[in-house]
Amino acid sequence: MFGFLKRKQKSLIGMDIGSNVVKCLRLDLTEDRPVVTHFAMADLPPEAIVDGEVMDRELVIEAIQEAATKAGIPDEPVASAVSGRAVIVKKIVMDKMSEADAREAIYWEAEQHVPFDIDDITLDFQILQEDIGADQMELLLVAAKKDMILGHAELIRDAGFQPLVIDVASFSNQNTWEFLAANNNVMAAVVEEETSAVDPEDSVDELDLFDDSDQDESLEATSEQSGEFVALLDVGGGVTNVHIVRDGVPYFTRDLPVGVAHFIEEFQKQLGLTYDTAHGVARGHLEDVDQQLVTDIVRSVGSEIYQGLEPSLSYLKTSGEADGIDRIVLSGGGAHLPGLLEYLSESYNVPSEKADPLAGLDYDPDLFGDGEAEELSPLLTVSVGLALREAVGK
Repeated sequence: MFGFLKRKQKSLIGMDIGSNVVKCLRLDLTEDRPVVTHFAMADLPPEAIVDGEVMDRELVIEAIQEAATKAGIPDEPVASAVSGRAVIVKKIVMDKMSEADAREAIYWEAEQHVPFDIDDITLDFQILQEDIGADQMELLLVAAKKDMILGHAELIRDAGFQPLVIDVASFSNQNTWEFLAANNNVMAAVVEEETSAVDPEDSVDELDLFDDSDQDESLEATSEQSGEFVALLDVGGGVTNVHIVRDGVPYFTRDLPVGVAHFIEEFQKQLGLTYDTAHGVARGHLEDVDQQLVTDIVRSVGSEIYQGLEPSLSYLKTSGEADGIDRIVLSGGGAHLPGLLEYLSESYNVPSEKADPLAGLDYDPDLFGDGEAEELSPLLTVSVGLALREAVGK
């Protein structure tokens, strides 16, 4: 987000520095379907990053270098992402003006919406609607504290890489979701087109395969056709990011103070498990445990996510923009929590699905261990979304 440029990359490294794990993933963007050429991850000690803030730089740098070395990452540009309280994403209304004039006026306008000193933030924006009446327009405002952006970039440099783009993690998640939606629609159209060779009455217009050259247009068209309010829930180690989107536009973004660690803690307390065993339960390994009690614990802790979503839905309702959400997509380590997906689906009476970004990519199976691709895929939404970013250098 912070650095939209003009020249497209043929490959990009997505570096997702989370609270518990650093993930490095490189995509080759020259084929019809992006190809994962390199991937690895490295664990972070619990004290390295707390509440989104880096507490021990050396530990984080070591984890970045460990993941990059395991993956054999080449010396190429890196896209990474930030999140947390120091990032603000908000729709605002301004007087109608050109984009150039808006870029001049945005800092004055942002003072009314950002709870930080205007001199301490980095701003970016996108015009969502050029005319909403009354000589006004609607913008998406994104602000982040400069010291966090600079500190994040410096970590990557000190680890030996060149940061090209610092994005917002929720936008990277959205990028992956929209890529998968576009890819699925294209493949469905191809299947239908092949079927039409047998039955001429079912013929469809020929569609170009989704490729690097028209990514923005494909994503926009797919999103506009869906019209759904989709809640992208990324359940990380200590935080769940809620990102509600429709037609390619974020309507609500916030972090909830509940993550996989909270579920693991309850598994330990109520089931009398060691941390390693409780961690395995969180990943869906239910051998030798009371599965009903596990389900009850997941629903109990999961209710905090449900309750945390309510302000988002209330905002949509009171603003007159929607009656609720139409779909839930679960990603992050929490996607494997037994029964969480079903609980959220039942609670909101909407379809729910587990994110699977690797389904839209090509890769050598040897890049992952046995069964690893399926298990790791929901954890890769941010790193894949970063690697898909059409980033460029100045």
